[in-house]
Amino acid sequence: MIARGAGGPFGGPQGPYLLILILLALAFFTGNLAAPLRNAANDPAAFVGFIVAIVLGITVHEFMHAYVAHRLGDDTGRMLGRMSLNPMAHLDLFGSLLLVLAGFGYGKPVPVNESRLSGGRTSWAAVALAGPAANLVIAALCAIPVRFGGADLLGGDYFTILESIVFYNCVLGLFNLIPIPPLDGSRVVYALLPPRQAYSWRTFEGYGPLLLMGLFFFGFGILRAVVFTPASNIARLLLGG
Repeated sequence: MIARGAGGPFGGPQGPYLLILILLALAFFTGNLAAPLRNAANDPAAFVGFIVAIVLGITVHEFMHAYVAHRLGDDTGRMLGRMSLNPMAHLDLFGSLLLVLAGFGYGKPVPVNESRLSGGRTSWAAVALAGPAANLVIAALCAIPVRFGGADLLGGDYFTILESIVFYNCVLGLFNLIPIPPLDGSRVVYALLPPRQAYSWRTFEGYGPLLLMGLFFFGFGILRAVVFTPASNIARLLLGG
């Protein structure tokens, strides 16, 4: 998930759309365009599982950001209708299109007013961690029917969909912990840094999407090592092998 922030090369009103065009162009030239759709006809259950996993994962992820911020004193997300389990409150049209076409994208980031949080930067870290933690909880809950044989009662497609939900939510949880702004992991780093270094860290936030784009296309081996391989291992552990 790539959140849209202010500042940096994509900070203006046309910034997100410029980023989307660049991402789509790179996806086309690298052969990644329409990756989730490529095998949809051959394995429709896996494609449905991918869609359900992403919609569920983004919705609960962003809801938990808003909920934890509300509990810690900031009602910004609640007042904007983001403390909701309605997917339409959290899905971004262009970000969702990217997910289907290229296999990556973003949802609407929940706005948080740090100055209203009761615990300062420590609470900011708690708000940030709530999203990835929610994804891992979803993965654990959806793994229960598979691990204990309940999925077999409803057929192979149900099994496949649940496996997809488990795996992709593990991916969402771990990916968002990468310490590159504006992912949740960068908020945790920000909370742990001394004040002067924390201020410097925030000034680079607008360049995060560019760094993530470079990581996705030119550092996929790093992503595989820190996200996909651990996500696969966690999913196998939850699913029972």
